Amino acid sequence: MTESQEAVLSMDRGATRKLAKLDRNIYARFVDFQKKFCANMNQPGLRLKRLQGDRRLWSARVTDDYRAILYEITSAQYMLLDVVPRQSAYDGIESRYGAAVNAVTGAFEITDFEELRAAVRGTDQAEPVTPQAFTPRSGPVSDDRFKDQSDEVLINLGVPAPLLPLIREISTLDQLMSFCEWAPHHTAEVLQALDEGFSAKEVEEIVTDPVRAAEPVDTADLEAAVQRPASYVTSSDAAVAAMLDGRFQEWRLWPHPTQKQIIQRTYNGPARIGGGPGTGKTVVALHRAARLAKSLDPDGDDRLLLTTFTRNLAVDLRSKLALLVDEKTMGRIDVEHLDSVVYRLAAEQTGGLGSAVGDNNLIGWWRLVCQEQGETEFTPEFLLEEWTDVICAQLLTRRSDYLQARRVKRPRRLNRLQRARVWELSERFSARLVEKQTWCWPQMRATTALAERHRSDGGYRYRHIVVDEAQDLTSAHWVLLRALAPQRSDDLFIAGDTFQRIYGRPVTLGQLGIEIRGRSKRLTLNYRTTKEILKTALAIEAGAEADNLDGEADSLAGYRSVMSGAAPDFRPQADEDAELAAIAAQARAWTDAHGPGGIAVAVPQKRLINKVLSALHEVGIDGFQLGSDQEPEAETVHVGTMHRMKGLEYRFMLISCIGAEYFPYDFVRELAETDPHRHGQELVKARNLLFVAVTRARDEVVFTWADEPSPLLSLERTA
Repeated sequence: MTESQEAVLSMDRGATRKLAKLDRNIYARFVDFQKKFCANMNQPGLRLKRLQGDRRLWSARVTDDYRAILYEITSAQYMLLDVVPRQSAYDGIESRYGAAVNAVTGAFEITDFEELRAAVRGTDQAEPVTPQAFTPRSGPVSDDRFKDQSDEVLINLGVPAPLLPLIREISTLDQLMSFCEWAPHHTAEVLQALDEGFSAKEVEEIVTDPVRAAEPVDTADLEAAVQRPASYVTSSDAAVAAMLDGRFQEWRLWPHPTQKQIIQRTYNGPARIGGGPGTGKTVVALHRAARLAKSLDPDGDDRLLLTTFTRNLAVDLRSKLALLVDEKTMGRIDVEHLDSVVYRLAAEQTGGLGSAVGDNNLIGWWRLVCQEQGETEFTPEFLLEEWTDVICAQLLTRRSDYLQARRVKRPRRLNRLQRARVWELSERFSARLVEKQTWCWPQMRATTALAERHRSDGGYRYRHIVVDEAQDLTSAHWVLLRALAPQRSDDLFIAGDTFQRIYGRPVTLGQLGIEIRGRSKRLTLNYRTTKEILKTALAIEAGAEADNLDGEADSLAGYRSVMSGAAPDFRPQADEDAELAAIAAQARAWTDAHGPGGIAVAVPQKRLINKVLSALHEVGIDGFQLGSDQEPEAETVHVGTMHRMKGLEYRFMLISCIGAEYFPYDFVRELAETDPHRHGQELVKARNLLFVAVTRARDEVVFTWADEPSPLLSLERTA
C-alpha cells in the first residue's frame, strides 16, 4: 500500500496565466485535483509519474484527457508548470520548460521556451530553443534591439544566459512586449528599462540592485530559492482562484521583490512605506498583515488591526485579505476604518452615545456660540479650525496647555490674552455639545485617544497594527493608534502617500510618539497606470509639495511605469447637455468594445451623479452609484465623486464635469479673498484629488467639461 503524504503545490505567474486559458470545466477539475494532491500526493487516482529527460519533471492526472506538469522542489513541494492534454505531457516536454535559480537575484525562475519562441518568431516558426542553446554573441546584429548591451552586461543585470539568443532576435516593440509577458519577471523589468532608454548602470541601480541576493547563491538549492523575495511563487489557492475569476489582480497576488522584502522584514519599531498611486502600498499592507497575523501565537489572545481612513476602503481590504489567509487566521484580525474603531471604543468607554453633529454643521454651532458670547474678533471659521487643528488635534484639556501649545502653520499669531479668549469660547462650545447630548468627530477622536492612552488596566488591544491610506489621519488618530499597541518590534506598519492627501492636515509622527526615522521606504514603480496617463498625473502635481509624515519633504522623483497605452483625451463640450451626451457615448463605446465591467465616471460633486446615471440609462447602460451600502455591481458602469474613487481602480475612466464652475469648489474660490492661508491648503487638496482620480485608470482616461475648464486642468494641459 502506498504511504499517504501531504504536499504543497505552488505556482508562479506563468502557470496561473495558463490556468486562465483553460476551459472552465477543466479548470474546475484542476481545483479538485489541487485539493487532492495537497491532501495526499500519493493517492492512486492522481497517477503521479516521473517524466523522461529531467528527473524533477512529473505529471499527474487532472482528468482522463488532461495532465498537470509538475516540477519537484523537494519531496513534498512541487511547482505547477502547466495543465496540458495528455499526449502533450510526453512529447518533448523536457525541452520546453526550463527551471533554474537566477545566479544574480537568487530567485527560482521557470521558463516556457515554447511561449517565448512564439512571442519572438511567431507560432509558425518551429525551430526549437532549449535551455542549452546558448553561444556568446560575436559581433553586432543589425536588428538586435539590445545591440548596445553585451551578453556580459545583460547577464550581470540578472538576465539568464539561455534567454540571450531569443533576446538578440527581438527587433520590434511588439516582439519585446510579447516576450516580456512570458519571460521571468526580473528579465522583463531589465529589458523594459533598457528599452526606455535607461543606461545599464541606471538599470542596475533601480532594477537589479534592490533584488540582488545578499549572500552567495547556491543555484542547486531550489528550496531556498523559492523562499527568496525575488521569487514570484504562491501557494494561496484562494487568491489564485480569485485572480482567475477577475476578483484579484495579478500584481496584488505576486508582490514585487522590493515589496516582498518589506513584507518579510522584521522592524524594530514603527515603519512606513510611501510611494505614488499604483506602486503597491496597499499590496504590501495586505501581505504584511497576512504574514503578521499568521505569526501570532495560536494559543494566545493577541490580535491584529488592519485599518484605513474610509469605510469603502476597509470593505475592500477585508475582501482581499480573506483571500490571503485562512478562516481561523482571519478570525484574529479586525479590519475596520479607523473612525469605526473610534466609535466602538467611545461607546465602550461611555456606555452610550448621543446624536452626532456632522462636520458640515459644526460651523453653524460655532456661529451660535459667537452670537451668544458677543464675539467679534474671531470668525466662526477661524474658531472651528483652531479648535479642530490645535485643541482637539493635540488633545489639550487644560487652559495652561493651550496657552503653551505649538500652532504651526496657523494663519495668524495669537497673544496670551487672545489665546485665553479662544479657550473660553472653546469651553463654551464643548459645554453646548454636552447640554444637547451630542458629539462630533474631532471631539470624539480626542477623548477616545486620551482614554485609551490612560487605560487603568495597562493592557493593549492589539499586538500589530497595519495602516493603509495613512496620509489622511488626524493627530488624534495617531495618538489612539500608538495607545492601541505596545511599543515593540513590528508594532505599527504605515502605508500612505501624502500627494494623495485629500482630507487631513500634515502631521509629524515623531512628535506624536511614533518614531519612523530609519524605517521608511519609498516605492517608485507603478503597476496600474500607463506611462501616458502617469505623465498627465505628474503634470497635475508639478511644483506641488508634500511631507513624509515626519516633518520632511516627500517627492515623486523616480515614479515610473513599465506599461504603455493611449494618451489621455481632453474633450471640451459646449454645455452641460452636450457633456452628458458625450459621457454616455464614451461609456457606450467602451462597453461595446470591452464589455460592461471596469468602467467608471468620476465627478467632483455628489449632485452631478444622478445626471450622469440618467444619461447612461438613456443609452441603455446600467450605472451604479458608489458610496451606497451595497457591494458595487461588477457588470455596471460605476459613477461616484472623485473622493469615492479613492483606493479603487478601473480599466477606463471618465473624469467629467471638471469645468471652472464645479472644480475647485465654490468655497475654495471664496477663500482666496477671505482666508488666503486656508485657500492654499484647500487648493492643494483639490489638486491631490484630481491626481488621485487620474491614477485610478489602467488603460484609458477621458476628461470632459462644459464651457471653461478647471484652472487645475488647464494648467496640466499646457504643462
